[in-house]
Amino acid sequence: MKVTALVQLEIDVPEKGWFPDVEPVLQALQEQHGIAAYVLSCQQAEPDNTTYVMMPIDAPPAPSAPTWDQAGWYADALPWIDEHVTRTGPPVQVRVWGLSNVLRVPTVNGFVYFKAHAHSSTLPPATLPLLFAHEPRLLTSLEGPVPRPIAIDEKRVWMLLPDLGAPLADQTDIALWIEAMQSHARLQRSYVGRADHLLDISCVDRRLAVLDAEVDQLLGDNPGTAWLEPHERAELAARSTEMRTAIAELAAIGIPETLLHADLHPRNIAVRDGEVLAFDWTDAAVSHPFMDLVTFVEKRSPLSMDDRVRDAYLAEWTEYAPMADLRRALELANKLGALFQAMTSLHLMANLTGPDREAMVRGAGWWLRLVNGTVR
Repeated sequence: MKVTALVQLEIDVPEKGWFPDVEPVLQALQEQHGIAAYVLSCQQAEPDNTTYVMMPIDAPPAPSAPTWDQAGWYADALPWIDEHVTRTGPPVQVRVWGLSNVLRVPTVNGFVYFKAHAHSSTLPPATLPLLFAHEPRLLTSLEGPVPRPIAIDEKRVWMLLPDLGAPLADQTDIALWIEAMQSHARLQRSYVGRADHLLDISCVDRRLAVLDAEVDQLLGDNPGTAWLEPHERAELAARSTEMRTAIAELAAIGIPETLLHADLHPRNIAVRDGEVLAFDWTDAAVSHPFMDLVTFVEKRSPLSMDDRVRDAYLAEWTEYAPMADLRRALELANKLGALFQAMTSLHLMANLTGPDREAMVRGAGWWLRLVNGTVR
């Protein structure tokens, strides 16, 4: 006889956050009910009522399972971690959703981070990741200032990373912000003319020609536009010529397409001992490099909007165009970057379900509103 015990518990989390960021939820569960657990999945994500399925970390061992929304998945993941580091306690789950599961692991040498990525074992090896870039393969292949994994499992798309430090978003020294963007520009420039290599190591092809071919689909009927109001959809549908003109003008300025992080924001850049590194490369692509600034610049991080940071980045590209043209290119890239991000959200949405899918639909709608100029 097999008996499954289901217990419903309510917890109060002081600060409402994004539902995949589960560490505060698990901390509240520990403090209020004395239970240490992992989140297996989110069943409902509403502002005042988020529902998770969890398992206690001391639950009886379960048969191994292929995905982290099943308790038995940890029967494989934790021993793999222990093969490469000496733990001093149970991992703490930081984030989990349909795209990844991230654990902070205490070890004798400090914290390390375990990250498992969504993938499909039914696809050929060359297309193993179900969604986007094969981050473990990418980070072991890229040359330059990127995080170096402690260990990877290429087939299961797992990796262990060292603690990279505090987020750039928490830093008040503008010199660090300037260094971050200069370093990123140099990394991008080092891959100019190497698009085929980037595609081979799993970057997705999002060059301007690809974006141009998708304009009508992105601005027409899709789940992202369905999320909008009727007048917003009508306005978007009239923007196809504007978007294609912007693509042509941006291409004509002559900045070569190269490596794109594609989710470069101040919390995806870390600072430790003066070294600045961007992490979370799952969205990596080949495209126009300036589109990385559409996610980097944000109101909640005032230094990201500082002209000195922007100009330090642009100055790294002056061999291709004068500064006035570079500023125009950045203006165009910001406009097209919103369309690029909507494409990403719609691509990811097609591979997700439940609250994860709903989040991507909302994300696509938000970016399409930015195309219309009605947000930010």
